[in-house]
Amino acid sequence: MKVQNDSLKSHRIASNTLVLFIRIFILTIINLYMVRLILQGLGEVDYGIFNTIAGVVTATSVLSGVMALSIQRYYSYAMGQKDPKRLQEIFSTSICLLSALSIIIIIALETFGLWFVNTQLLIPADRLHATLWIYQFSIFILVCSIIQIPYTAAIFSHEDMGIYALISTIECLLKLFAAYCIVLTTSDKLIFYVAGLLAIAIIIMVMYAIIGSIRYKECHFRKPNDRKLLKDLLSFSGWTLFGSLASTAMLQGNTILLNVFYGPIIVAAFGIALQINNAFNALCSSMVLAFRPPMIKSYANGDHEYLNQLFSACNKFIFYILIAIAIPIIANMDVILEIWLDKATSNMVLFSRLIIIYILILAMHSPITIIMQASGHIKEYHLPVESITLLCLPLTWILFRFQLPAYSVFISMIAVCLVAHVIRLVCLRHFYMPFSIKEYTLSFAFPALSILVLSSLALYQISHHIESSLYLFSVSFLGIPAIVFSLAYLFGINTKERYVIKDMLQPILSKLICQK
Repeated sequence: MKVQNDSLKSHRIASNTLVLFIRIFILTIINLYMVRLILQGLGEVDYGIFNTIAGVVTATSVLSGVMALSIQRYYSYAMGQKDPKRLQEIFSTSICLLSALSIIIIIALETFGLWFVNTQLLIPADRLHATLWIYQFSIFILVCSIIQIPYTAAIFSHEDMGIYALISTIECLLKLFAAYCIVLTTSDKLIFYVAGLLAIAIIIMVMYAIIGSIRYKECHFRKPNDRKLLKDLLSFSGWTLFGSLASTAMLQGNTILLNVFYGPIIVAAFGIALQINNAFNALCSSMVLAFRPPMIKSYANGDHEYLNQLFSACNKFIFYILIAIAIPIIANMDVILEIWLDKATSNMVLFSRLIIIYILILAMHSPITIIMQASGHIKEYHLPVESITLLCLPLTWILFRFQLPAYSVFISMIAVCLVAHVIRLVCLRHFYMPFSIKEYTLSFAFPALSILVLSSLALYQISHHIESSLYLFSVSFLGIPAIVFSLAYLFGINTKERYVIKDMLQPILSKLICQK
């Protein structure tokens, strides 16, 4: 019976993963084209300003991301324990908590944040007026994203990924329309675009609220009575926030440092790299989204055997998918940026290649973090890990003060990310006894690195026999994924995982054969 239940759960994860892959494929194409429209419509200076202001606001938006993860964790844990009353208490408590958080964020951004924009950022004098307008719009875009959190957390915990995929696709299409309209407006293009983003944020927030209220019984507010839940949410969120601040410091903090030391043109190149980072992160998040709820529910149920299977599968799934995409992209980055942006600087190419290396390392923390969040040992996890990770920002500042080139920002990012991952593994071993670092190394890390090296060497050999860049582009994007997945199937996964893959693919192959 347990085997049958595990099989059904695995099929649901596979189904949700497929839905999210279709979503991310559509969104990635749209987003890549949208960046080209935005860059052409705004120009390098305004695009650099847009990314800088987004960096200032995103420094506080990390709070909304933390609350989303925290609330989703408590939702999934309560569902694992089959406690419907607890679900409604979590929803109502989160509404109160997020309302207070929105007020605090508005006050902070309208005081200290406004001072920082006016006095510390390197903004051309003739664009200061527009900068202040987009700053105000960005604050309320952030507030909209906070208010919708309880509803999106409910969708994730119920594993209704089709709804999430539909709404997020609608949101992306609306943003594409706003980007297209930049060239049509006769008003200030930067102000017009961010005002459009605010209107879209309001529409999406209302959609999530309506659908959540209709589909889920717990998504109806009642005065919360459990003060301990509020305290637990605040404690969990506080330490998760400490962890998220490290990632924000790496990206948005470094954006601000690049602006201070090198100006808007370099920030524009870093902004292009961040768009690639966002695309990869969206892909990684889509894969993790399908695994997170069942992993937390398995921990709540005490089903460590199934949790270990999910942990192993999640690690391998993320890494092999990412390197199958990353290797040909890194090799062909100059061609990709020329096709994408029509014109790419050498800094854009270099930054974009380096950030993919950073992404590959950072992505591997997700399965570890899910188990640590499920266990509740958040303080003991984030304190040592992020104490290392937060060193990225002062390290970058030191490198810039010694007049190292702008790309040295990635040296600090990659270095602290590697050290932090080792500490994550040590924490997981200490607080989740079924985990073995030796088993992790032998069954995942060593085979994964071997496949990465072999695939890279294969592309290196192929490139020596092909002179045409477009032909190499085609061959690498077809050949490298085939090589990666073949090696992963033969050496990267175990017998049970091969059986699961066959079991998942069999219905699809049967349908294709029947259609023929």
